[in-house]
Amino acid sequence: MKWKKSVLAAFFAALCLLSACSLPDLGGEDAPVDNVKVSDAYFGLAWYQNGTLNPVLDNTSINRVLCEALYEGLFEVTSNFTAENVLCESYTGDGTTFTFTLRDDVTFWSGEKLTARDVVTSLQTAQFNESSPYHNRLTEVSSIEAVSDREVRIVLTSPNINFPRLLDIPIYRQGSADSGSFADGTGPFQPVEQERQWTLEDNENWHGGFLGSIRKITLVAMTRADAAMSSFQTGDVSLMRAARISPDPPSVGGSVDTVQTTSTSLHYLGINHANSQLANAKVRQALSAAISRQSLCATQLQTFADPAVLPVNPQPTDENLTLNMSADASSAAQLLREGLNGESDTDETDTSDETGDTDEYDNTDETGDEYDAYSDEDGTDETDTDTDTTASGTGGQTLSIRLLVNSDNAFKVAAAEQIAASWNALDGVTVTVDKQPYETFISMLQSGSFDVYYGETQLTADFDLRPLLSSGGSLNYGGYSSEDMSAAVAAARSGQNVSGFYSLFLEQMPIIPIAFERGQIIIRKGLIDNYAPSPYNAFAGLETWTSGN
Repeated sequence: MKWKKSVLAAFFAALCLLSACSLPDLGGEDAPVDNVKVSDAYFGLAWYQNGTLNPVLDNTSINRVLCEALYEGLFEVTSNFTAENVLCESYTGDGTTFTFTLRDDVTFWSGEKLTARDVVTSLQTAQFNESSPYHNRLTEVSSIEAVSDREVRIVLTSPNINFPRLLDIPIYRQGSADSGSFADGTGPFQPVEQERQWTLEDNENWHGGFLGSIRKITLVAMTRADAAMSSFQTGDVSLMRAARISPDPPSVGGSVDTVQTTSTSLHYLGINHANSQLANAKVRQALSAAISRQSLCATQLQTFADPAVLPVNPQPTDENLTLNMSADASSAAQLLREGLNGESDTDETDTSDETGDTDEYDNTDETGDEYDAYSDEDGTDETDTDTDTTASGTGGQTLSIRLLVNSDNAFKVAAAEQIAASWNALDGVTVTVDKQPYETFISMLQSGSFDVYYGETQLTADFDLRPLLSSGGSLNYGGYSSEDMSAAVAAARSGQNVSGFYSLFLEQMPIIPIAFERGQIIIRKGLIDNYAPSPYNAFAGLETWTSGN
C-alpha cells in the first residue's frame, strides 16, 4: 500500500545519508498510486448468521454477495460469459484434461501464500457435498489433484472446452474453514470484529492493488433469510440483488440506483413432441418466426431481458446465421403451411412421451428469494398481430395449441398472452393460455399435460443444454429425442463444431428460446459511481469505484 512505500522510502533515504548508497527502485513513475478519495459514507451488507462460514458450502442468497467481497475463484465470469483469470495465471487444456497454474503473488488475509492444495481442498469440498451451490458444476469431474505447489490438474469424464467458466468457485485456505470464524480468503476485503460488531476492511495483502472509494463495509446481521429487503428499505443494507421478473416483487422505497447484469436465466417455450403436429420441425420454426422477441423484452419483460433465438448468451454473431428478433409473419405463414401439409421435414424426433425427472437442474419458473417491485405493463405486440396472414392458407389444416404458464408470475402470464396473440393471428392457428399455480404447473410438466409451456431455467455459465435437449434430460418434459442433436451438442462442448450445433438447432427448433432475463443489483442512490458488476460478482471492478458522498 502507499503508506508502506512512504515508510520504506524514508527509511532508505536516511540509510543513504549514512552510507552514500543509492535508493532502490520502488516502482518509479509506473508504480500504482493510491490517490482515490476514500468515502466516509455508510455502506452496509446483509449477513445471514445462520449460514455457514465456509463460502463453498453456504447456499444462502443473502451471503452470496458477502462472499463475493471476501473470496475469489480461479476465474471470474465476464458480462459476455468468458472466463477471465483471477487466481489462475494461465492454463492449458484439451477439453478433457486441464492444468491450471496459479499466480505467484497471491496471499490470504492471514498472510499465508495461496497453494495448489488450497484450490484442491476448496473444489473437492464442492465436488463431494451435494448441498454446495457449486456441486453441479463438478459432477463430471473425475479427478482434482495438485501436481506442484502452483499447478492443479482437473480431468473431466467428457469434453467441455468451456469448463473454466465454471471455476469462479470461491477458494479458501486449507484448514481455515474449521476455525469457527470466516474461512481465510484472498478477496479485496477481510472481516474484522470489534466490540461484537463485524465489518469488512480493505485487505492490504490483496493482489489486485488498491481499492476504490469504499474501504469499510458494515455487516448487518440477519436472523431470517427474507429480512434483507426490509433492511434495505430502512437503509441499513446498502446493496443487494433483487430479481425484477418475479412472482411477488416487493416494493423498494427511497432513492435507489438499479444496475442490470447479464444472466444465464433462459426464458423459452417447451414443446410436447408427442403432439404429431408440433413434432414437425417446420411448425416449430413457424411458431418461432411469428414471435417478436424484441417487443416482448421491451414490454412484458420490462426491458430486463435480452431477446434470444439461440439458447446461448450473448447471441452468436456468425454471419451464416439469421437471428431475427422481430416477428416475420410472412415466413411464419409459409413454414406453417409447409409443416401442416406434411412437406419436407428434417426433424428426427422420437414422439414417445418422455417427461424427465425433476432434479437439481430444474429451475423452471424458479421463484427465488429476493425481489424488486415495478409496474406490470400489459399489452400486445402490434408487430405480431397486425400482419394479415389469412391469405396464406394452410390447406384446410388447423393447429390448436394449449399454452401452459405459471399463473404465479404475472410477467410470464402477460408474455404468454402476447405470444398467444401472435400465433392466433396466423391462419389456421388457435391458441388458448392455460394459467396454473406453480405446483400444478410443475405437475402438468412432469405428466406431459401440455402442448407448449412457458418455461424458465438457470443454465450454467458454460450453457450446458443437455438437460433440455438430451433424451431423458431432467428438463426435457416434451420427450424430444435426436441422435443428430446429441452429437451436435457433444461436438460443440468439445469445441469442434459450435456453428454446426447452432445451425442444427435453428433447423430443428426443439425448444423455442425467447430471451435471457437480466439480473438486477439495487444500491442506495449516489453511493457508488463507476459501478459495473459482473454476472456473479457484485464487487467486480471495485478498484475503479468513486463516490460523490
